Amino acid sequence: MIKKSVLVGLSLFSAVWAQTLSLQDAIKRAEQNAFNVKAKSKEVEAKKYQYKAAKGLRWPSLTLYSNFLRTNNPGYAMMNLLNQKRLDIATSSKFVDMTSFNPIFGGFGVSFNSPSYPEVNNWQNKFQLQVPIFTGFKIPTAIDMRKKDYESSKKELIREKEKSIFNVIKAYKGALLAKEGIKIATEAYKTAKRHYEVAQKMYKEGMAIYADVLRAKIYMLDMENRITNAKANYLTAKRALLLAMGETKLKPEDIDVVGSLECKTPQKDVSFYQNIAISERKDLKAIKDKVGIAKDMVKLAKSDFYPQVGAFAYYETDSKNSPVDPDGKWWGAGVGLTWNLFNGFQKVNKYKAAKQQYASYFEKYRGFKEFIKFKVYKAYNDWLVSIDKVKTKSQSLK
Repeated sequence: MIKKSVLVGLSLFSAVWAQTLSLQDAIKRAEQNAFNVKAKSKEVEAKKYQYKAAKGLRWPSLTLYSNFLRTNNPGYAMMNLLNQKRLDIATSSKFVDMTSFNPIFGGFGVSFNSPSYPEVNNWQNKFQLQVPIFTGFKIPTAIDMRKKDYESSKKELIREKEKSIFNVIKAYKGALLAKEGIKIATEAYKTAKRHYEVAQKMYKEGMAIYADVLRAKIYMLDMENRITNAKANYLTAKRALLLAMGETKLKPEDIDVVGSLECKTPQKDVSFYQNIAISERKDLKAIKDKVGIAKDMVKLAKSDFYPQVGAFAYYETDSKNSPVDPDGKWWGAGVGLTWNLFNGFQKVNKYKAAKQQYASYFEKYRGFKEFIKFKVYKAYNDWLVSIDKVKTKSQSLK
């Protein structure tokens, strides 16, 4: 029995050697290391680069096309020779049957053979510049959508941090409660031990039967077991706290929580807290941004009804032997218009679908506002119930 008491005593004071972790320190670590916060931070970075990529749509695009072609196809072969400035009548006769002209040009010493269709090499480099002039408002709409998406993700990141803080506070208070449970179990054990010792003395004096001693011993052992359970609950609570913090290097045995447990009475009515939630909740603001994105989708669908206008220019080199030693150099520039006049009512139905999608997101936004009010209402009532429980337990303790 003495050995067990020593072991229990040592376990009760093991927290002295652990690292003391305050609530503020736990919150600070969670804001940096929580897994959901890290994941959302990476998503925000991705949205930022998507927004930057969308802004690049305003800029002209410059593209390099480079290819090598060897062919004996008459059309391509003659085109390659023409681009290389090496096509003449004699060379053309290798791809086109010109023997019917021999009687005419024979007197001049000119004679054409039958086509042999030789293979022709061509190295071609082409730089092409494209400039958007009018895209039916697609580019500014797409940029605005990416911007709203980026801003929405930043608000969601703030909300994830708030969730992490809430989870840390909840886990920290749970750990404090579990730690308090160890103290209560310890006091119960001490009381049960004294009862056992008293029962032993009374039995020796003939004032109690041996069954009373056994009952006291069983109760003492049960209290000792409660200490073990309380210690296990404390370790589990600290493990939950480390998980909420995103801490993977520390073990539950390495930390000890400090602080007090209290339950304050609300100073305002429920509508006050509901109004704060509606005006400050970042996830609600994020959904509002998404409603704006859905509205931009309507604009994007509407842009299909407009023509697309763009300018282009290119510089091309063609060579027989090397891509860096051109035989022919060419350029071109122009303006083009594309207008999809009819595509089986796809544009109309796409526009109608976008409008309905916008209406859907708007209703989700309204519904989420009401859901937030309900959650605040429920939390407020739970708060009042907890206050009442504290008062009842305090009276019972007295």
